[in-house]
Amino acid sequence: MNLVDYTIEVTTEVVETLQSMRQISGNENGGILLGSEIGEQHYRINRVSEPCMLIDRSSKYGCIRDAKKANEIIKREYESSNHKRVYFGEWHTHPENKPIPSNVDITSICDVFFKSRIVIDGVFLAIVGLKSIYWGFYDGVNMHKIEPTII
Repeated sequence: MNLVDYTIEVTTEVVETLQSMRQISGNENGGILLGSEIGEQHYRINRVSEPCMLIDRSSKYGCIRDAKKANEIIKREYESSNHKRVYFGEWHTHPENKPIPSNVDITSICDVFFKSRIVIDGVFLAIVGLKSIYWGFYDGVNMHKIEPTII
């Protein structure tokens, strides 16, 4: 897969929402990314869920997403968008300035790719650090660091 051929956008609202959930202290948090396919090879991340983690499975350096709650959010967003907004991937926090995916993060996003019903060519990953957000895209073979256009 050549990501150069793709247009990937993230709305300002999504970026601001993610930045508001930085892990200044406490446990990791996370949720799901939702978006729309605007055209062929043109994706827009236009919604981020509230945190949907299993509270008793969260620590400073890890968290487990509540699949039931996430699926409810996906269904609600799909229906409220006239079937245009779908599951695009995962977001979570890291207690560091410039986050990068850990081996656990990469394994988790691979599992999501192979075990979920996805309707696009891969799965997005956003890791919210204290000063920046890491954006990645897993295509079934490799995790690619991406620089989406903020709109």
